[in-house]
Amino acid sequence: SSTLRLYTKRKEGGRGLVSVKTTVQDETSNIREYIRKMAPKDDLLSECLRQQNPDESAEEEEELTTWRDKLLHGMYHRQIEEVADIKKSYQWLDNAGLTDSTEALIMAAQEQAISTRAIEARIYQSRSDPRCRLCKEAPETVQHIVAGCKMLAGSAYMERHNQVAGIVYSNICNQYGIEIPKSRWAIPQKVAENNRAKVLWDFSFQTDKQVLANQPDIVVVDKEQKRVVVIDVAIPADANIRKKEHEKIEKYQGLKEQLERMWKVKGCVVPVVVGALGAVTPKLGEWLQQIPGTTSEASVQKSAVLGTSKILRRTLKLPGLW
Repeated sequence: SSTLRLYTKRKEGGRGLVSVKTTVQDETSNIREYIRKMAPKDDLLSECLRQQNPDESAEEEEELTTWRDKLLHGMYHRQIEEVADIKKSYQWLDNAGLTDSTEALIMAAQEQAISTRAIEARIYQSRSDPRCRLCKEAPETVQHIVAGCKMLAGSAYMERHNQVAGIVYSNICNQYGIEIPKSRWAIPQKVAENNRAKVLWDFSFQTDKQVLANQPDIVVVDKEQKRVVVIDVAIPADANIRKKEHEKIEKYQGLKEQLERMWKVKGCVVPVVVGALGAVTPKLGEWLQQIPGTTSEASVQKSAVLGTSKILRRTLKLPGLW
């Protein structure tokens, strides 16, 4: 993994450690600046300034290479620059409160610094076959494991997806005073209702006019405001978050229109899309505000990266607890 990233600020995607070398350089620069400023008023400092090595005073700082400039370590950052809100994509480093081992694993995954079969075959040259150990088709890269393997789609990816959707569902139910499952692992009931609202989980709708996409993750019917919110969650590869967000909006427009017509309500479609390694689009906060209750960006990011760390550890048989 990138040692440069250890000393990068957390809000910029690093671990936020303090570098001894940088601290010494900063203190040295401060002392030199103080001597230059105070020399006219103090004979001793004036003599210090006179005897100072000109080469030292005019020493130019090294041009530092950042982890983002590295060919392999910076690949993830370059992939999400065009589609993600960079500041928000790294906010989980400050807000999620993950264990050190999980945080390090996710960052190593972002940097392609995990020993997958593709890395072993192409870089270490210790293996001849780079194909995935599960599907035996595509090269086993980090991105393939976290969001592209068909053997994980029906189980591990679905488990991660349901954990993220479950956070949104719980916050909606709390907003309306609807009882929620006591265990975070329990599957919510298909229909939960009181006199204020109805919340449907993974419910298949029968509409007058047939629509292809009729089973979103969550549908909220606010009885007082006569409003329906169609919510669908996705945890794609980080480079595809904006594309997936657009797909979700388009996919459920037909269902939204049918529900508006049948129930005489106003409706909207809300995509909740978080990259498998934590990247988010600039509009995620706006989408979450349209959902009843209070769901923070950091909470869905945390759930997504925790699910991804579990997938990586299980698939690659890495040590450590989830």
